[in-house]
Amino acid sequence: MSIVDAVMAAAVAALQAGPAVAAQVERGRWRPLAGAATTAVVVRPVQADRETAAMAFAGPDAWAVRIGVECYARAAAGVAADVALDPVLQAVYARLMADPTLGGVLRGLEPLSLAFDFDADGEKTACGIFIFTARVNSGPSFN
Repeated sequence: MSIVDAVMAAAVAALQAGPAVAAQVERGRWRPLAGAATTAVVVRPVQADRETAAMAFAGPDAWAVRIGVECYARAAAGVAADVALDPVLQAVYARLMADPTLGGVLRGLEPLSLAFDFDADGEKTACGIFIFTARVNSGPSFN
């Protein structure tokens, strides 16, 4: 298992742990919402960088893995898209920050940014995309 795979699996497991933060919580899904679902969370890898500044502290195989956590909510009639999305954003953030080591898999998880996209699928679906940096020590190599 690579460090990217380990980070992704740990993030998805944390978000799926009962009760799940959304009706759908998936890894790398192409279509954000199933027909009947009103909320979804998709975890995607973004980038992995070797942490040269951390090598003295964390060892020669310290990595910073950026993940994107896409939060989707379909707004009901008369509800603003950002209002529909807010509970999903809050649930995701609270769940991931409750244990920034994701069960000991990481040295830490740091939020970097939150971006928005409205009407992401033409069906009044709002999307908030968190970018987190997961700090990880691997074994003697990238895997």
